[in-house]
This record gives sequence, structure tokens and C-alpha cells, in this order.
Amino acid sequence: MKKFTGIFFVLSSILFSCQKELSYEGSDNPAQGSLQSEASGDCLPKTVKGVYEATKALVADSNTITISVDVLQTGSYLITTDTVNGYFFNASGRFTSTGINSVTLKAKGTPFASGINNFRISFDSTFCDVQVTVLPSGAGGPAAFTIQSSGTPASCSGVTANGNYIVGNPLAGSNTVTLTVDVTTIGSYNVTSSTVSGMTFSGSGAFLSTGVQSLVLTGSGIPTGTPGAVTVPVTAGSSSCSFQVTTVAGASYSFDCSTANVNGTYQAGTALTAANTVDISVNVVTAGPYTISTTATNGMVFSASGSFATTGAQSIQLTGSGTPAAGGTFNIPVPGNTSCTFPVTVTAAPTVDWKFTAGTKTYQGETTTATALSVMPPILNFAYGGSNASSDQVVIALVDVSGTINVNENYSTVVSANNTALFTFIDGTTMENLTTDATRNLTFKVTSHNTTAKTLSGTFSGQLKSGSGSTLTVTNGSFTCTYD
Repeated sequence: MKKFTGIFFVLSSILFSCQKELSYEGSDNPAQGSLQSEASGDCLPKTVKGVYEATKALVADSNTITISVDVLQTGSYLITTDTVNGYFFNASGRFTSTGINSVTLKAKGTPFASGINNFRISFDSTFCDVQVTVLPSGAGGPAAFTIQSSGTPASCSGVTANGNYIVGNPLAGSNTVTLTVDVTTIGSYNVTSSTVSGMTFSGSGAFLSTGVQSLVLTGSGIPTGTPGAVTVPVTAGSSSCSFQVTTVAGASYSFDCSTANVNGTYQAGTALTAANTVDISVNVVTAGPYTISTTATNGMVFSASGSFATTGAQSIQLTGSGTPAAGGTFNIPVPGNTSCTFPVTVTAAPTVDWKFTAGTKTYQGETTTATALSVMPPILNFAYGGSNASSDQVVIALVDVSGTINVNENYSTVVSANNTALFTFIDGTTMENLTTDATRNLTFKVTSHNTTAKTLSGTFSGQLKSGSGSTLTVTNGSFTCTYD
């Protein structure tokens, strides 16, 4: 706790109240872990199901997104997305086992308009993105299209294959095949190839326009058999053709984890970037292509791909992705003929008890002091203070005219005879706001209150008045504390 410095306030002359039933929220141990994601920030893996049509209400059991979570601590969970274009996704429940768990989020709402919507999924301070395509109103049926091809038997035209196809190595999100299709009717599609040599290629979504365009299929499975060209048949509607991918034997190698040099900074809750790399020595026994990916550990994955041109000792660099879920030192296992581990130390996330965004800037910090006391029975004045290392300070006062602060109660900075709030914020040494002007309005909502443990949490948003007199919009406001 930091020492909170000098902000005082008084609210008085609060009139009339109506007694409400006290709400009590029991405690539960929340799960801890991280969402699995690619370096681009997209959820890995991700499966979007259902048809999304503008102005048509979504069906929770049909319109879903399935993602993976690396669970570090079992317990209850709530995984949500933001609201985009009139709809959102969420899921809740309990994780009963650690490791990789699959979670299906169900849609709620009605899309306003057609287009591609990008959703950000959040869980335990980690994030990843999923794209959903919404069709125009009335176009929710299946698309009509043909895969362009030539010759007899038909070979798919304009094929682009990406990624390495190494016998014995699982395919990943980078293993894609792009085909050319001619769409005559917009709508949804779901295409899956035949399974050949352990590999299947599939894709689903929606076409928003007619004409010639690309269709991307993502590979899954583990390549088997003798390395070489593999012909994969695919059918869509009345059209059929085949494409080729080339499997290879791949390199064989082993790491010397004692040489690992970990670069970059690692903090719980902060996504890794291109600066988070590991330089490590590898002894190549057989030259050839490689795709290396460590097992997800504490939300982190380190990977590299390429080709070893020669045998013997050499150095490669693994690039990190994902978001560390917890602080501590974690041993990252690397694959190879002989596996080993290297340590990555993650600093704990800073304590965040209060947070809000004003305009384009986000402020956050920890609780400094919190007190609930009777001012003039039955009036109860809840005083909250917080600060951070940047010398930002926040003060929140909730004045309850009934003497009890209940879950789902609202408090407004527009002074009235009802429940009232006061919000003051100091950015460094500059007074940012003292919201007492009735033309500005912040609304606080109590989201949980355990009167036995004396813990209180709430959210707030609205508009405030800056020191210069301008109006700032506040979003994503929250606070939590244990009070005296």
C-alpha cells in the first residue's frame, strides 16, 4: 500500500431514501490461466460455428466460438468478448483440470449490419481475437460457388500452399491452402477435403460478394507415409478438383538448453511481442526443414520454422507468443531427439484495484484506503482512495441514503436527494476532474458487496469535467477493495 495524500471531500444535505433488501455475494475461487493465441493475436485454435445474418437474432446453441485455455489453477471462470455490431459471446463454468481446456462461447444479440467483425476474447488478463463474418439481411442461406479448376482429372486452379508439411509433425494454423472460387450467390460455406496421408483441409465462413475470390482451407492432422507429393481431393457443391502439398522427412536434432539466452521482458498479463525471443544452440543430426513449437507453458509458446542446410552445432532463435498468466520461473520444454527445458522468469502483474479510460488514455493503480462510516444516520458515506507509481490519485465517494450499499445499486455524480457519488482524479500534480457540474455525469454501479468480508467492487462510466473545463468520456471504469 502506498500512502495516500491529501484529498478530502464532504457531501451533505442528502434527503429521503427507500430501504432495499441487502444483497450478498458468496465467494468462489476463480480459475487462473491464459487464452491460447498466435503471434498475430488471433485465438489458437478457434472455431466459429453458425450462420450470422444482419437483423436476425442469433441462437446461443448454434452461433458459437470455441477456443482453448491453458488452465493453471482450477476454479470458476467467466470468459467474454466485447460487444461488436450488436452482439457478443460469453461462457461461464468451472475448470476441474489444469492444462489445455476447450471452451465454447455462445452468442447473444442481433447483428445490425453485414461485414467482418473482430471480437476480442478476454480471460484472466489475457486476450485473443476472433473474426466473424455477418451476411446481409436475407442472405443467410448457403452460398453457391464453384472451385476453379482445369484439366482431366480436374486440378484446382491458382493453388497456394503455405507452411511445412513434415511427416510425423502435427499441422498448425500456418498450414493453409488457398483456392480460387467463383461465387454466384452470397451466403455461408463449409468446405472439408478428403483425408489423405493423415491430413485434412477445411474452412467455414461466409462470402459477402459474388465473383472470383479466394477460399482459405486450414490443415489439421499429422502427415504420414513416404515423403513426397500428396494429392488431396476437395468438393464444393457440384465442383470437384484436387490440389497437392509436398510432405518432407524433416530434420532431426537436439537442443542444448544450457545455452539458452532469453531476451525481452516478461510480465504476467502482458502479451509477448517480437522482442521476446530465445537464442539457443541445436545439434542437427539430419538436415532438412523444421517446425519447432514448445508446449504451451503459463500461456507462453516459443516457435521457429525454417530449414537446416547442414548438420552439426548451430544456433537458432525461437520467437515467443501468448500472454503469461502468472509470475514466477517456468521451465519451457523444447522438442527434439532429446528434449530439455530452459527457464523463463515472469514478473508478477502490478496490482490493479482501480482502472478507467478517459479519452484515449487508461489509468490504473491500487487501493490506498477505503472506509465506510455513518455520517448522519441512516446515511452511509463510503470513501475510497487509490494511487499508483505515476503519482496518479483517485477518490470515489458513494453516499447511500438508506445506509446500505447493495448489489446493482447506482450512484450518480449529479447531486440529488437519491444515492450520490463524487469522483476526483489527480493526474500527477494536475487536477483532472472534480465532477460536481450537473451537465456532466458519471454513474457508478455496485457489482459485488460482501458485508462479512467487507469487500466491495463496482464499475463506472460517463462524462467528467477536466481541469481545463473540457468534457472527457470515461469508459471501462472499475474499483475493488476491502474497507474498514
